[in-house]
This record gives sequence, C-alpha cells and structure tokens, in this order.
Amino acid sequence: MSSNNPFSRVFHTLAFTGALISGLTMAGATAAADLRFAADWAFQGPQAPFLLPHENGCYDKAGLDVVTDRGFGSGDTITKVSTGAYDVGFADINAMLEFNTRNPDDALIAIFVIYDGSPLSIITRKDTGVTRPSDLVGKSIAAPPGDASRRLFGLLAKANDFDENDVDWKSVSPELRESTLARKQADAIAGHAFTGYIGAKAAGVPEDQLVVMRYAENGVPLYGSSLVTRPAFAEEHPEALTRFIGCVAQAFMESARDPEGTIEVLAKKDPLTDKAVEQERLQLSLDWSVATPWVVEHGMSQVDPKRLADTTGGAARALGIAVPNPDDVYTDAYLPDHETLTWTVQ
Repeated sequence: MSSNNPFSRVFHTLAFTGALISGLTMAGATAAADLRFAADWAFQGPQAPFLLPHENGCYDKAGLDVVTDRGFGSGDTITKVSTGAYDVGFADINAMLEFNTRNPDDALIAIFVIYDGSPLSIITRKDTGVTRPSDLVGKSIAAPPGDASRRLFGLLAKANDFDENDVDWKSVSPELRESTLARKQADAIAGHAFTGYIGAKAAGVPEDQLVVMRYAENGVPLYGSSLVTRPAFAEEHPEALTRFIGCVAQAFMESARDPEGTIEVLAKKDPLTDKAVEQERLQLSLDWSVATPWVVEHGMSQVDPKRLADTTGGAARALGIAVPNPDDVYTDAYLPDHETLTWTVQ
C-alpha cells in the first residue's frame, strides 16, 4: 500500500503497537472477551481515536470483541454504564462524581483518565476587552443551565480572585450558544474548549477574534473525561479492561502521530464528515486535553493523588455534594504496563 494513502499510516500502526501490546494480548487471556463501550458524544474528531482499535486490529490481537457506540453526553453515558447497558463509557469524571453522590448504590469508578486537562472553558471575543478571567466581572456569559463550565464557574472565579456572582448568566440551548456569541448577544460563552471554539468559528466569529480561557490554564487543574465502569464489572473482568485500556491508549498516541489518518477512519464510518473541521477538532482535543505537559513527561493516566484529591474536593463543593474519597473516584488497578502508557508519538 502506498505511503501516500492515509489508510496505510493507520494500518502501519500494527507494527508499532504490536510490541507495546504484546503483554496485553492472548497470553494471559484464555478466551476472547466481549465488551460494550459508549463514547461521550457523536463520532467527531475527539471521538475518532476510539475507532482506531477496530481498524488496526488491536482489539482482535488483544482477544477483545468490542462494540463501540456513540454517546449523547457524559450524563447519559454514565447512566447507561450504571445500568449495565454498557460495560465501559467515556465520560467527564466530575459528572461521575455528582452521579455517584446521587446514586450511591450504582456508583461508578474511573479506570483510565484520557483528558488530563479538563476542556472546561470560557470563550469570548477580543472586542469585549476580556483577556483574563477577572475581566469577566460585569460581563454576560451564555450557556445552558446544566453546562459543566457554568456549574463549576465558581472554581474559576475563586482561582482568579473575583466574585462568581459578578457576572450575568444568560441561559441558552446548546445549539444557540455559539451563535449568541457571534451575534454579540452575550460577551462570552461557557463550554468545552474545542467544541466551543470550532462552533464559534462556524457561527461567524473570525478565528483571530476568539479568546479561549481554559480552566486548566487559569488555576483550575481539574481532570476531565475518563473511562468509567462499574466496580463489580472491573473486578470480574480485570484482564479484559487492561487490554482494552492498552488499545485505547495506543489509539490516542496514533491519533497524535497521524491525525489525518485517524480522520480518514472517522470518514469511513460517516461519509458526510467534514474532514478539515474534524481534524482541527481532534488536534485541539489532543493539544489541550490529552497530551498535556504532565502526560508527555509521565505518561497517560499517571494521576497525581494530591491533584485528584484537591480538584475532586473543589468540584464537589462547587456542585454542592459531599467531598468523595479519592479512592472511590479513580483506581489505577487496571492500567497496563507503563511502557504502553508512555506518550510516544514519533
């Protein structure tokens, strides 16, 4: 296959990942394992890496029979995993905290943190004069009432020494959020950084006029979306989860090495994919949330216990729920070997 063919780069992944997942394959696995996985949203750029292990054969080599479905938001994915409709989901760890408090008998646990940097953000236009979070005082911000960036805004305000009540919130539906910013009906919007950024451009805000203030870069180092599962399922299927995590980790690294090839795989699933837009969305998610300086230095899901305790405690207080025990939020018990998680993109 010609090296100019984008699919050749994807299939070439086998040569790279084969050695790294050798310890996760059928050696130590007596039979193929079935696993039902739900993403957090529709298949767009940030979700495209979850399609790669099907395409490059990693799941087959690992003895896994995986069904991968789209999601309808973190909250929906969490609910479906808790009921057993899915075995593993990709969902925001902070949404999981709240769900666990409200549903202690159906509590989930995170087993692999993918978004080391939360994508929560405030996005504005340069003509508002807002260049830092404290400039939001006296400004209007549009977002759906349940949006995580809105609900956790108090953490951003506290970290930047201003009163969270000194802003004017405008409630809008998700589909109107970016157009509200473009039409200057609000000074800013709250939402996921890469989604809001792409959406605002599509709504007509010139790229050079956008200002993105990510919580992670402004004093709020929350962890973000992770693989979540039921503790009972994890205890019953530890080897399958370890092999699954290994394939997912390698898929995200392959996406960083070859984002164009990853989007070609996405386009095979959805021929209507706007490849340029989704490649940009994928790249932003990798740059802003996945391949953080911490991950590049330490590897994927090498969670800092102090950071986990501090940020989950802060999120819990902001959400008005009990502060959880960090051991009930995340476990590294199902991670593959460190070599598999070492961020390698060359």
